[in-house]
Amino acid sequence: MTDVFSYTPEHLAALAEQVLTLAREHGASQAQVSVSQSKGLSLQLRQNRVLSRVRETHSRFSLTVFNGNKQGSVFSTNLGFDALEESVKAACAIARYTDEDPAAGLASAELLCDAPRDLDLFHRWDLREDQAVSIAQRIESGLTSIGGCVQSEGAWVSSNHSFQLIATSEGFSHGVAKTLHSLSAMALARNDTHSELDYWSESATDPTQLPSAEDIGRKAGLGAGAYLDQRPLGSRRSAILFDPLSAISLLDHLTQAISSDALYTDSSFLKDQLGKAVMPEHLSVYEDPFIAKGTASFSFDNDGIAPQQRYLVEDGVLRGYLLSLYGARRLNSAPTGNGSGPGNLLWRSSLTHPTDDLTAMLRKLGTGLFVTSLAGNGVRLFSGDYSRGVRGFWVENGQIQYAVTGATIAGNLKQMLHGIVAVGSDLITQGPFCAGSVLIDQMQISGQ
Repeated sequence: MTDVFSYTPEHLAALAEQVLTLAREHGASQAQVSVSQSKGLSLQLRQNRVLSRVRETHSRFSLTVFNGNKQGSVFSTNLGFDALEESVKAACAIARYTDEDPAAGLASAELLCDAPRDLDLFHRWDLREDQAVSIAQRIESGLTSIGGCVQSEGAWVSSNHSFQLIATSEGFSHGVAKTLHSLSAMALARNDTHSELDYWSESATDPTQLPSAEDIGRKAGLGAGAYLDQRPLGSRRSAILFDPLSAISLLDHLTQAISSDALYTDSSFLKDQLGKAVMPEHLSVYEDPFIAKGTASFSFDNDGIAPQQRYLVEDGVLRGYLLSLYGARRLNSAPTGNGSGPGNLLWRSSLTHPTDDLTAMLRKLGTGLFVTSLAGNGVRLFSGDYSRGVRGFWVENGQIQYAVTGATIAGNLKQMLHGIVAVGSDLITQGPFCAGSVLIDQMQISGQ
């Protein structure tokens, strides 16, 4: 790893300690510094023509100082001593003049992670530009193999290597190296009457765990092509089957609703719901931030606090919130180590069988709407009101009949969560979320 970056971890640790010393000398009662560096390559190809290639190397520095309950923060990309000293002076000056915030301050020593786990998150990929071009060409090859109605709107290949060190005046000083590699495709399908886009992307910390480039393109191409056989759908109430990617958006809404910001600003429909049923008894949401090679795995959050393996929802009952240090103080609660967000959430049902693949879930749907794409931002976390544009397929007797575009589904997240009757075994992982397809008993469809 040391030959990937401009600075060694030891050099950055010494630099961070130097900054903390300067902060104390300039009157800070507490200070936290984050030093990071990254190196990456990203390339976009469209119809065998390279549209962009970007090779980046960055070093970044951020500092937050506290003067009692007052705080000041600065950011810089210059790691030279003079620039660091000026940044420290600026942060301390800001802290002298900002308003007091009783929730401001660092985590106490007993809350800090003292032994970070090795989660196997760094997997080097020495990707040359010519190799990236070749992979992108293979993505497009898989995409166009669908047939003449489908063409490429872009193939992307990216690889990023990063290292971040966090140090505080309370004695915390740890760093983590991580990689993230991605392959993506966008397809355009067109016939005499319709034109439809679809997109597919996969990411992994270990490049050997990525699907084949051809498979990425094929999924995007098949998705776009399937929308061409479309018909109008009238307004009605119906059962709704969300495909795994769409189901993940529901899990994302749940996560936002149980996170610090929404809770302490009274903007969540799930505030004061701990210990209460928010889903049917067969459903649980489990957080495991310690999965080896996980794209959302971490040993400590931005506050230096270790997260936990735990149920956020157990047998339908809300058991935990996702709290940063600041949010926990605002809520008069204990931090949960989620200052960096959730870590690897799995949505599962005790009713799911290994054979509950998409075909089985369509049979469970029977007659209704199979949602494969969502658009718009019609979600109100405060009330739970939900309204989004969708694309998908009308299903009868468990068989897809035709594509549906331009429809809107509406409901309320409270009722939607309670209305989940089945979760598929067709799991997909995107970012910190893992879910299969999700069947909801009934929602309102506004069609054409």
